[in-house]
Amino acid sequence: MNRRTRCLLGTAALLAIVFGVEDAAADPPGPCDKYLTVELTPDVPNPRDLTFLSSLLTIPGYQLVWRKQNDDNTTVELELTGPGPEDQCRAVIAAIRKDARVQSIHVHK
Repeated sequence: MNRRTRCLLGTAALLAIVFGVEDAAADPPGPCDKYLTVELTPDVPNPRDLTFLSSLLTIPGYQLVWRKQNDDNTTVELELTGPGPEDQCRAVIAAIRKDARVQSIHVHK
């Protein structure tokens, strides 16, 4: 392989790296949209209450939407929505888990 060919290949590789990084950086993060089953402590009087649901959120821009309450009255199904990205969505769920009124959370795929 001559010097000119190596130079062209090196330039092509460098351009691929540069444009690949720029394309990845230009893509907006995906939104957060998770379906959760949340087991609450029995002392929560009304898990459907919007004030209660919003009190579980500590990071602005995210919302919990009521979906249903299971027969045991302490397990509810909620939808978490927000701007994302995925790591921020996981941080919101981790913060909800730390709430004393939450016994467990299962995130559905």
